[in-house]
Amino acid sequence: MRRYWNWGSGIAAVYTAFAMSTVAFVTFAMKQPVDLVSADYYARSLEVDARQAARVRTASLVGFAIEITGDGRQVTVEWPPEQRSQVQGTATLYRPANSAEDRVVTLAPDSGGRQAISLADGPAGRVIVQVSWQTDGQAYYIERAVHVQ
Repeated sequence: MRRYWNWGSGIAAVYTAFAMSTVAFVTFAMKQPVDLVSADYYARSLEVDARQAARVRTASLVGFAIEITGDGRQVTVEWPPEQRSQVQGTATLYRPANSAEDRVVTLAPDSGGRQAISLADGPAGRVIVQVSWQTDGQAYYIERAVHVQ
């Protein structure tokens, strides 16, 4: 018995190939890790206005500086003289590539109002340094992207 390849067989082959590739892609996609920016992203999205006001307040500070030194291996933050003794907050070292490598550092400036934060502990790659603090009931926020080598 001899089989003939006709247009009906071609359509069936195309549909079968499409269905198999769709199942293969869905299987592949389900096995990929999904890292959210944060587990509570909805609650954090509600804080956008407050964060923007804190950014504007930070931009207006005289004497505040954030510097990347040591080939991207260290971040140095310097506060103005009137805030040095009152700083309370954190610096989050956010790694977009892998949220398991994020770190939170408590801010504790020295007597000169400076704090050095080392980035050498983690792997190479992009780090977003998010510095958030309060003084006299006012919130301040700044972030810088750093490529650690």
